[in-house]
Amino acid sequence: MYRRKEVSPVEVTKATLERLDELEPKLNAFITVLAEAALKKAQEAEAVFLKGEAVGKLYGVPVSIKDIFNTRGIKTTLGSRILQNHVPDEDAYLYTALQSSGAIIFGKNNMLEFAYGSVHSDYGQCNNPWDVNRTSGGSSTGSASSVAAGIGFASIGTDTGGSIRLPSSFCGVVGLKPTYDRVSREGLFHLSHSLDHIGPLTRTVRDNAIVLECISSIPVNFNSIFTGSIKGMKVGVIRSLIDLSGIHPEVRELVNAGINQLAELGAEVVDIEIPEIANIGEIALPILMSEGSFHHKKWYPERADDYAEGTKIVLAEGFKIPAVSYVEALAKKRKFAEKIDSLFDRFDVLVCPTSPSPATERDPSFEDTTYDYLQRTIPFNIAGNPAITVSAGLTASENLPVGLQFIGRHHDEATIYRIADTFQIANGGYKRPLI
Repeated sequence: MYRRKEVSPVEVTKATLERLDELEPKLNAFITVLAEAALKKAQEAEAVFLKGEAVGKLYGVPVSIKDIFNTRGIKTTLGSRILQNHVPDEDAYLYTALQSSGAIIFGKNNMLEFAYGSVHSDYGQCNNPWDVNRTSGGSSTGSASSVAAGIGFASIGTDTGGSIRLPSSFCGVVGLKPTYDRVSREGLFHLSHSLDHIGPLTRTVRDNAIVLECISSIPVNFNSIFTGSIKGMKVGVIRSLIDLSGIHPEVRELVNAGINQLAELGAEVVDIEIPEIANIGEIALPILMSEGSFHHKKWYPERADDYAEGTKIVLAEGFKIPAVSYVEALAKKRKFAEKIDSLFDRFDVLVCPTSPSPATERDPSFEDTTYDYLQRTIPFNIAGNPAITVSAGLTASENLPVGLQFIGRHHDEATIYRIADTFQIANGGYKRPLI
């Protein structure tokens, strides 16, 4: 439409900012809004399109980013009191890549404090556009909420244990955790450097692929992958992650229906078991919590009272983990990754639920070990495989989205994009909340 001069980047950016102003009091999805800079960038983009110059796929498109990426001269808070006035003097790779693509970065999204335990009361919970009395999930809270609500066309989040995929599931959008290090983490404040991933949240799978092309550290092009067919594709269903106790019955129902639909679309669907997943916390928690505390050693315990209570609790526990336990967990991580890799000798993709439940009323708490919020997502942070969530439909009882997750080989985002796109289209495409 830009190229045909049917609409201008200025009009689209103004509409995005108007939508933000209209909905932000209900959602609380942004920490910083960059309206003036966005409109200036939009005017520059408009001039380029009027000249008919060749540009990339994201040129002039409004995009937001999680407030965890360094942005030179722009406040970067990480949803924390400690960094509430922090203004970096350098840009993250991600921010630079988006700027180079011509995307219009119009805001920095709300998030759980340091992408970790809890939301900080200084910033408040980000709400879900499907039901503003529920959370949008964490830790990329504002990224999922804003994209689902139609505020911008994409956002970039981070995922250490599920922080892109879980809020995407809660909000009914597409969230990709790419292969580990597919997107450079330079200029990202780490939660856990062994597990952190950067990826896009969008309304459609094809939009997601466009964004990944622009931010990937390794050149990729997905132009030819969307064939509309998954006939003959071999899909391994991780049955234990569907049958685990604690899963919401409507999640199980929608996920099973989605798997049946994959078979109807021509995929060869086979149940598989990965026994190691049952004890994935023994690998994940020593790594995540040790590294998490390491990245806070300059503030903790001196500024312990400035953290949200939940964050303070998990930081304290991380400092108690013995070095031996951490090193053992790293060794187990390598073995688990090899186990997942071996499955792709037989399968093109793996599939399982994204979250055990639809959106909850409050942010799931990391320190609440009775809640298996990460059980279906963190295994693939451990293994480093690309994983994408797409909506499997809405619950009948409360009209809330449920996510279906596809996992692929390392560096094979193309295959999970292909199956997720075919599935999304077969289900009628993106469904927007009536907010």
